[in-house]
Amino acid sequence: MKTFKNTYRNFVYLLLLVVATSCSIDDVKPIYQLPADQAVTDETSAQQVLNSVYDLGRQFDVGGFPLYLAAYGNEGKISGFLSGGNGYNTNQVPVENIYLANLYNGYYKIINQSNFLIRELEAGKAVGISDERKAEMIAEAKFHRAFSHFTLLRYFGQFYDLNSNLGIVIKTQYSTELVALPRHSVQEVYNQIIEDLEFAEANGPVFIPHYFTGSLAARALLAKVSLYVGDYPRAATLANEVINNSEGYVLETDYSQIFLKSFDSQEVIYAPYSGPGNEGGSTMDQVNRTTYSSNLEALSDAQVGVVGDGDLFGNGSGYDPRFSFAYSEYTQGNNQNAKYPFLDNVTSQGNTLFHLRLGEMYLIHAEAEARRPGGVLIDALNSLNALRLRAGVTAKALDTSTILEDIREEKLLELFFENGEPWFDMVRYATLGDIDISLVKPTIISENQYVLPIPSQVRTGNNNVSQNPGY
Repeated sequence: MKTFKNTYRNFVYLLLLVVATSCSIDDVKPIYQLPADQAVTDETSAQQVLNSVYDLGRQFDVGGFPLYLAAYGNEGKISGFLSGGNGYNTNQVPVENIYLANLYNGYYKIINQSNFLIRELEAGKAVGISDERKAEMIAEAKFHRAFSHFTLLRYFGQFYDLNSNLGIVIKTQYSTELVALPRHSVQEVYNQIIEDLEFAEANGPVFIPHYFTGSLAARALLAKVSLYVGDYPRAATLANEVINNSEGYVLETDYSQIFLKSFDSQEVIYAPYSGPGNEGGSTMDQVNRTTYSSNLEALSDAQVGVVGDGDLFGNGSGYDPRFSFAYSEYTQGNNQNAKYPFLDNVTSQGNTLFHLRLGEMYLIHAEAEARRPGGVLIDALNSLNALRLRAGVTAKALDTSTILEDIREEKLLELFFENGEPWFDMVRYATLGDIDISLVKPTIISENQYVLPIPSQVRTGNNNVSQNPGY
């Protein structure tokens, strides 16, 4: 049985590259702390490089973007100062947004570092490492490469259109020179993501701490990607396999425990490590500069009691308990959103990012089962209601005319301010003809707004990257 024995707290960080924020990682020359030919020589040094891949996923540039996505979609709005937050509430993000450029660069740093490790391991540079452990480490690196490509595609590419040429730049080779590559098609990007995740699922470690990525995390992400490309039978099968896993991942009986336990929650499949001081965490403590949307509040109000009687005084009443937990007077905490209870990364544990958790897998299964030819709608409904019953709200009855919308709304209630899924659902449902997106978010008046702009700083560094329509 594959195991992973190293502990994150003892990581020795080997950051191989530092990238200037004015350029893009897909066409910059990095600055090395060690010569490349000396960086990987055995299993220990290879692990140090892998550690740095994980560490890059916790950096400031990528550590708080769910807050921006919540405002861009229907979850919330930016109510205070967030660096680079201009235009998200109204879906008019400027191309000169330096925060967006740093976000773009941040994910390509992860890709480039992953490519380096894959290259060195495949070349046999790690002397003395077992074949099994080498395959596991390559699998972890390929997961992060796939996750980063998928994230970049959803932010900057027309992820919802498999026939579009406006994907993103695929990087599968380690780069030390300026290389100005054009964008690949959306289908090509998905093909690369799926190839990497299939390898990671087949070779990734199992029974690991939840702040590492293993076989199960790869299967979970592959279920999500399959949903996005319209392979609903595969998405339903994979999500169901994740739900019925043999590694001990189960739904928390109490919704609040997910966020109090953080990455140690029994339903968290992958959430980056966070700890005090140098271990750090995400920048999600800045959630106190945001608030909930009228859309989220109204939907939460409609779940319990009489519409209009919702109250956030004390522990809250008249709202969906998940909404009350996050925002009521007694439970919202220092950051005014109980999903992120830790005030900072200096005196407290720090907040993590909930990239993948079991609750989302139930909803992926529900939607895929509802959409696949011959899907069993009662199975879809049961997955949906598993979360409603856990939350303490009335189970939905089967209605074939509303089940897809019920699933979309449930994902908003379950995952708000976690990873932007409600926004991407809005886009997917709109392009599939299930909703009029302007009725959900009136400031969305054009399909051009389904995609963020390629930052002008990126196009300065790589003039072969075309801009998205409307920017």
